[in-house]
Amino acid sequence: MVEKHIKSLLYNHDCVIIPDFGGLIARYVPARISPVKHTLSPPSKMIAFNEKLVLNDGLLISTIAHQDQVSKADAQQRVAEFVHQAKASLQQEKRFELKEIGVFRYNAERRLVFEYQEADNMLEDSFGLPELSARPVKQEEPAVLRTLIKERQQELVEERQPLRRRIKRAYNVAAGLALAGLSVSALYFLSLQDEYNLSSLNPITVFTSGYTAPAAAQPERYADGYVPFTEEERVAYYADMLPASDAPEVAEDKTYEPEGSASITSGFEDTGFDTEDVAEEAIAATEDAAEEAPAHIIYTKDGRSYIISGGYARLENAEMGRAQLMEQGHEEVHILLPQPGSRLFRVALASFPSKEEAQASLTAYREKYGETLWVLNN
Repeated sequence: MVEKHIKSLLYNHDCVIIPDFGGLIARYVPARISPVKHTLSPPSKMIAFNEKLVLNDGLLISTIAHQDQVSKADAQQRVAEFVHQAKASLQQEKRFELKEIGVFRYNAERRLVFEYQEADNMLEDSFGLPELSARPVKQEEPAVLRTLIKERQQELVEERQPLRRRIKRAYNVAAGLALAGLSVSALYFLSLQDEYNLSSLNPITVFTSGYTAPAAAQPERYADGYVPFTEEERVAYYADMLPASDAPEVAEDKTYEPEGSASITSGFEDTGFDTEDVAEEAIAATEDAAEEAPAHIIYTKDGRSYIISGGYARLENAEMGRAQLMEQGHEEVHILLPQPGSRLFRVALASFPSKEEAQASLTAYREKYGETLWVLNN
């Protein structure tokens, strides 16, 4: 309550003395401009503190006695209690906050320092004046000038498009002429070579260049007395042109059988291999693995209902959860491996033959271990 009276007095007075503590002094601050925030602040009051003003001038005590309708002795008692509370807070917390006015602290020299926190403008002449933000004014061009500039930009775009098309067309023509010139030059240089003919451009000659053609004289069709080849001569002529084959001859009637094939077949027949025996062995191996696993881990569906306390993504975390439950005094705790469509290892507090028995016991378990328990049918 004393803080409220101190603030109301600062609106109408320039100095408010708190007996045995110090005096708050209000001074006028003119309007100011912040070049960083670009704001304009109205005139106001700034509060300072002087710890040497400790003599009671009666202003604060008289105001409390008049407004609260108490005696001056009671008002003085309230002020004394406020001062005692402020000094105790400074000794213990090293600070004391005067709400909506400022904060008192001790500096390195153990002198009382006051930091003013401007919340409300305490100057009556500036009542209701807000802080103004100065925004830069952007000069806009006239509407007619903006229209002319937009039309000129559109004309420039339209002028650039035909120029680009002409450049592209000229580039295509130049590229075509360059390719044609290179092709003609290549043919010309090829014609200058010795023994040049058009058949050298045939790609099949690349594969047949590994052997030399036979030196047999070819017949001249247009010579006098030309006689065509017989069938035997034609076959002999083409046989000389074809390269000799180094492939070994294979008898037509001989059937190739790899060595040891009979022994491989007989081996399978003697063993009496059967898929049913393999399936039975796999099932037996799974059952042996389940028997060797810890008794608290349930691998397969057993038709029972379990009260689940939580699910874990890893088996190690599920073991830790089980250990915590056993430390709390619960003896029977199981871990159910993930079922099809799930990846969680579930920790079960209890198991029951049917779902009805598990639901009936769920309320009692929830009272002891929490409301997050639920029933899982395995």
